[in-house]
Amino acid sequence: MSERRIRKEKFVGKLKEAIAEYKNVLIVGVDNVGSNQMQKVRVALRGKAIVVMGKNTLIRKILRDMIEGEKLTKLEALLPLVVGNMGFVFTNHSLPEVRKIILDNKVPAAAKSGTFAPADVYIPPGPTGLDPGQTNFFQALNIATKIVKGAIEIVSEVHLIKKARK
Repeated sequence: MSERRIRKEKFVGKLKEAIAEYKNVLIVGVDNVGSNQMQKVRVALRGKAIVVMGKNTLIRKILRDMIEGEKLTKLEALLPLVVGNMGFVFTNHSLPEVRKIILDNKVPAAAKSGTFAPADVYIPPGPTGLDPGQTNFFQALNIATKIVKGAIEIVSEVHLIKKARK
């Protein structure tokens, strides 16, 4: 058997075991989440929950097989949720407690061009640290500025990007 096949069968066993052992599941979206942050969440959840992430097509196949073979019709509700960059958090503890642990490990991420904004983005008023020769940059973006003590300062808060826009 190839290494890939062995790895897939190991994942199938892990997911089936988690579904059988745990009574609660949280579905988490992991867009813009770094590996270091994921590791911190896993450490924080140790002993209370496990995080299972894998290929969506393989997860859907496992869920369909369990629905048909083992007659676990409750799993049908999970199938439409297996989309995009997501994972499962299986637990026997209370869901609000586990959710709080996950949200406590949430950190803001720097904006990247081409990605969708998870929230509205505002530029706060105040000094920019740029010299007065670069005012044309702000003029092109229609951002009101003034020069104070040899540095450009933004006059008022600017709404840069609306939620869910590139």
